[in-house]
Amino acid sequence: MLATIARAAVHIFYQVDQAGIPPHSGAVILLPNHPNALLDPALIWATAGREVRFLAKSTLFRGPFGALLRASGAIPVFRKQDEGADVSRNAEMFAAVDAALARGEAICLFPEGISHSTGKLEPLRTGAARMALSASARATSVHLVPAGINPDRKTMFRSRITVVYGQPFAVDPTASVHALTSEVAVRMRHLIVEADPEADAALVIRIDRLYAAERSAAESAEAAIERRRIIAAGLQRLRQDRPEWYATSLLQLRRYDQRLRRFGLRDSALDWNTSAGDAVRFAVRELPLALILVPLAAASLVVFAVPYVLTAVSARLQKETEVTATVKVIAGVCFYTLWTALLSVAAGRWLGVPAGWLTAALLPALAASGLFAIERESSALKTARSWLALRGAHTNTRKRLRRHRAELAEVLDEVNEYLQTVNSQLPTSNLQP
Repeated sequence: MLATIARAAVHIFYQVDQAGIPPHSGAVILLPNHPNALLDPALIWATAGREVRFLAKSTLFRGPFGALLRASGAIPVFRKQDEGADVSRNAEMFAAVDAALARGEAICLFPEGISHSTGKLEPLRTGAARMALSASARATSVHLVPAGINPDRKTMFRSRITVVYGQPFAVDPTASVHALTSEVAVRMRHLIVEADPEADAALVIRIDRLYAAERSAAESAEAAIERRRIIAAGLQRLRQDRPEWYATSLLQLRRYDQRLRRFGLRDSALDWNTSAGDAVRFAVRELPLALILVPLAAASLVVFAVPYVLTAVSARLQKETEVTATVKVIAGVCFYTLWTALLSVAAGRWLGVPAGWLTAALLPALAASGLFAIERESSALKTARSWLALRGAHTNTRKRLRRHRAELAEVLDEVNEYLQTVNSQLPTSNLQP
């Protein structure tokens, strides 16, 4: 029940992309990074393709979520930094993990040990390695599966988030705890984009989109994450070693973006060859849908304005970005549920009991269909605006913008070649797919 609610919540809040998948059976330990508090377990539940048991700090079992955690099969971890935790009971935790792996279950823990917003992989704790080696010593065949959780804008509703699962690898029973922990860290780093959330994160995404548009790069989630990893590493190294190159390239990008905004265009629109006939066919297809979807979107916005505002206010009161999205989800579930119940009771009192039950059934459907309508019509409107802007711009405008975009992409290729010559630890693949 809890897993189902978590999966639904995360798919409502985010647009989830996925690359790879853990083994469908057998003992595995899933090892994701931890940028997003309680939503990270929900993301793993939503993408793992099998039942997963999580390790959770013992103090959570004493709070309001205790019953839910126990019902989900979560295993308590007694950490010395948690007030009131009895660390001597961690023997029970290791025994529970050993038993679960011996039954061929999937265990998930976050080896960084903390949820954070640093934008990089924090030093790993040794618990995962100790669990894997313990299971191996008991003749349990266990595989470790590193995972990367990569949010575009993790606090924004309906933003995109990518979960990448790495290749499972078997445990060498002769390995030391620290050696195995180091191997896990290396494998995890290949699945996440490490970028300063204040300085580079948004810039990395912007550069990736420009490059993908210019080079017609593959749109797979895995390819996008790999490109962004290289771009993030490139920005950091370039800022340190060649600050003048970094400043000049950034200035060119900003000028290009300013020109795009001035003409109301997007990267992808520069490659359109849309005729008037194509536009007419688009309008013929979209206008009838708009007659249905626009009123539906408006009705959803009006009916759910109160819980939407209350959820937004609750999120603004929370200053720690790693828990903002979690607060939004929990507050949203509470406020939308209470609002639905209130409207249903009101309908039942004024119009009769059948009307109340009908309201309770229809309001969730209105919320879901309204969200679809808002996103569908917003996309159609952006497409129409880009086409109109393109038609209204001078013929040479698009040529100049495309030339500017091509120059920026060439700069990125040059930067990548430079980095490969000065740092052998950076990925050796080119930016081009």
